[in-house]
Amino acid sequence: MTNRLLVFFSILCFGAKAQVPVSREPRHHVVFENKKARILNVLLPPGDTTQYHVHSTPSVFIGLSTSRTGSQLLHQQPVSGTFTAGSVFFEDLRPPHTRTHRVWNMDRMVFHVMDVEILARDSGFTQKPFLAKHVTLEIDTPWVRTYKIELAKNEQLAINEKKRTFILVALKDSKINLSINEKETASFVSAGGFFWLNPNDRFKLTNPGDSMSDFALIEMR
Repeated sequence: MTNRLLVFFSILCFGAKAQVPVSREPRHHVVFENKKARILNVLLPPGDTTQYHVHSTPSVFIGLSTSRTGSQLLHQQPVSGTFTAGSVFFEDLRPPHTRTHRVWNMDRMVFHVMDVEILARDSGFTQKPFLAKHVTLEIDTPWVRTYKIELAKNEQLAINEKKRTFILVALKDSKINLSINEKETASFVSAGGFFWLNPNDRFKLTNPGDSMSDFALIEMR
């Protein structure tokens, strides 16, 4: 019995020591960072498991694949579920709401998700939510707002906001005509492709294809 207890407590101690900040977990790739946000592109192959890692900032999570996954909070029992492509949700993970867990891929395809960490210290918006055709407000918090954009064939969205900062994220592979400040920037974007849009940037998005184009638009403070 004594040996079993030693093994059990050794496992617990190893799990506590092995935990790392989410930005340093090997399957979470930092693809962008400034004073306002850090963007993590998460790619988890079938059967693979992350290290125990710590989420400690307000974050927007964007599903880029539909995948069966398992997860386990430190010192708790594992649970399973399904992550859905196109899903967008927010969690305030500041202390004392930090989350330490690991995740594994129970599916046959790569599990793909984006984690946008909100790094700005201030809170609260001075402007009302952004309104435009083809744009729907999904998340409205003091830290961040998130909208969904849906463009059918030949539909267009133009944005020219003098006081707003956005991150545009493609929710799926899309044939798209994208211009920023009247300069053609992209004709195709893959799921998870993103663009940082500063105040005063003139932005235009047009769908020339037959399939619906879906994007998440994250408004920063």
